[in-house]
Amino acid sequence: MGPGETSERVRAIVEAAERTARELRERAEQRAAERIAEADRAAANRVEAAEREAREIIADASAEAERARNEALASVSAIHAEAESAMAHARERADATAATAAEQARQTLADAQQRAEQTASAADERAAQTLTSAEAEAETTLSSAQEQAASMLSEAREQAERDRTNAERDLAAHRTEIEEKVNEMRAKARADAREIVSEAHVRAREVMRDGEEISRNLRDLSASLRSNADRLLRDVRLTHGSMMARLDQAAPGAGSRKGSHSELPVSRRQAGGSDEPDGGLDVPEFVPRP
Repeated sequence: MGPGETSERVRAIVEAAERTARELRERAEQRAAERIAEADRAAANRVEAAEREAREIIADASAEAERARNEALASVSAIHAEAESAMAHARERADATAATAAEQARQTLADAQQRAEQTASAADERAAQTLTSAEAEAETTLSSAQEQAASMLSEAREQAERDRTNAERDLAAHRTEIEEKVNEMRAKARADAREIVSEAHVRAREVMRDGEEISRNLRDLSASLRSNADRLLRDVRLTHGSMMARLDQAAPGAGSRKGSHSELPVSRRQAGGSDEPDGGLDVPEFVPRP
């Protein structure tokens, strides 16, 4: 194997090592970007789920408040109907009382006409008293019915107002609780995202540090291979010169060519000393020694 071929192999090894280190670095950066994007998507999904749950709770609270208001209105309508029924009943009682009083008055007048004209004034007075009493009773019944209806209507309005206030207070409490939950979920999602990003950065730095160490080791290996190749080439040349000198000494007419080839072993002795190849090769630090 020639020196050029050895250099090409060494260069190919160095290029392959650098290409591997570059691919490792790019792969680590791509994985870090994917982890960051995944963390952003997870945080967005959690926030969207929290907002959707908040909207559902607000909608349920609004529906509950609307249902309470409808029930209050229905109660007020029932109270109005009951008050109108009581007023109608009072009017019927007043009409019946008036009819009864009129009938009694007619009977009394007939009896008075039969008995004597002197009792007519007494009968008229009794009829008037009966009619006045009936009208007073009817007025009292009507007034009592109106007061009862007004009291029931006022109570219904107060109850409806209390129900509406309670519903608004419950809705505000639900809204505050939902906002607190949403804020907590957002803070937790941000913390998770920061933790994932930090871990991705740490992993990326570790991968880059490993790639740099591999690249540095490969450069050391390349320098060692170049040094060893130079030593081997020098030893081969020296050995070849020594062998040619010995062949010239052993061949016929060696004396005439002795002077021409005797300089090569001398120069080799000056460079290395012995005829044996140099056995101490340069080994990189990361390679375990035997």
